[in-house]
Amino acid sequence: MPRQPRATSDAPIVIVGAGPAGLACATVLACHHRTRQLRILDPSGTWLSDWRRRFAQQAIPTLRSPAVHHPHPDPFALLGAGDREGLVRSGGTYLPTPARFEAFVAELTRHLDLVDRVEPRRALALDLDAEGRPTLELSDGTRLHADRVVVATNTRRAVVPAALRDLVGDPRVATGEQADVRTAPEARITIVGGGLSAAHLAIGAAKRGATVTMLARRRLTVRRFDVHPSWLGPRKLRPFAAEADPVVRRRAIEVARGGGSIPPPIHARLRGCVEAGRLELRERVALVGADAHDAALVLHLDDGATIETDRLWLATGGRVDVCADPLVAGLARRTVVAGGLPELAADLTVPGTRVHLAGATTGLRLGPTAGNLIGHRRAAARIAAAVRGEDPDRADRIETGAGACPGLPRW
Repeated sequence: MPRQPRATSDAPIVIVGAGPAGLACATVLACHHRTRQLRILDPSGTWLSDWRRRFAQQAIPTLRSPAVHHPHPDPFALLGAGDREGLVRSGGTYLPTPARFEAFVAELTRHLDLVDRVEPRRALALDLDAEGRPTLELSDGTRLHADRVVVATNTRRAVVPAALRDLVGDPRVATGEQADVRTAPEARITIVGGGLSAAHLAIGAAKRGATVTMLARRRLTVRRFDVHPSWLGPRKLRPFAAEADPVVRRRAIEVARGGGSIPPPIHARLRGCVEAGRLELRERVALVGADAHDAALVLHLDDGATIETDRLWLATGGRVDVCADPLVAGLARRTVVAGGLPELAADLTVPGTRVHLAGATTGLRLGPTAGNLIGHRRAAARIAAAVRGEDPDRADRIETGAGACPGLPRW
């Protein structure tokens, strides 16, 4: 087992990324009186900037995760913060609207003195100094020495179908991260993908007057959550953690997530657009080629059909690959990587370092929900336990409540 570098009490704990994963880590560490030691870096200079942008661009009505999944260690904190306004009943649970979730985050960061803690700085590189301590190179030319670094950027690369790669760079083509229903023209828009993002984009563009075609390689999969709730408990997680082969665990994650899926309420709205004649849904078709002409983009399908379109949105997902992330690719050589995911220590560090990861990159340790809100909270609990010198495995197993956050009142 590699020897851990020596702790330095005068150096900060640096969180790189102010999205949901970074916020969960900052929240739990602040609950344990580490606020003054924290430094949070994100080019936006604010919490959840990219999260807000994506929700607005896709006109998402509610979160998919239930209201008990959020950055605070007490699962019922959001439900207890006020009345039921902004909570939408779905099955046996509540789903928060983006506005309700943001209001909760605003109250959370205010109570923990985290509102103005995000520094508008970009981390360009991460390495270890002569004593093994993490050091960050920042975009302003400075170097920041840290006691620990938490990489919570959740970097993904858009997956582009091979038949469409020659169109990348055409201003009429956008990935799911770039597509914006708020500026959707009243023109022909083709959306490639069969998951939730594709559905949100299709519904939003159709409502704004576009002529929309949605192409899916398989029949749409309809289910409430992207991962079955059994993966939240020991019945699935215990044998997953006991599996020694990281390749087998990586395969289990793929099977559990199973590609894109759509919750029943969104599927009903999608079908409503189809029945109203505002959307054409074509399932079990694949793209085999595409041509760019001045007048239109021409898509060729495997059933012999062609589609002329003015805009092409690729809601085909993203791939996590730690070896392609410039911030941590060098450190990834210290461990096994299976399907883009690194084998991490129990405290989510790259073995032999004081660099923790948070987000989907922790999947080999936390399982298929690592990239979800509940996975961020579990990662935060492990990282906070490591900072306090406690057992990270035990911190993950215990369902923490309001007592774990003495700096915050019980809502």
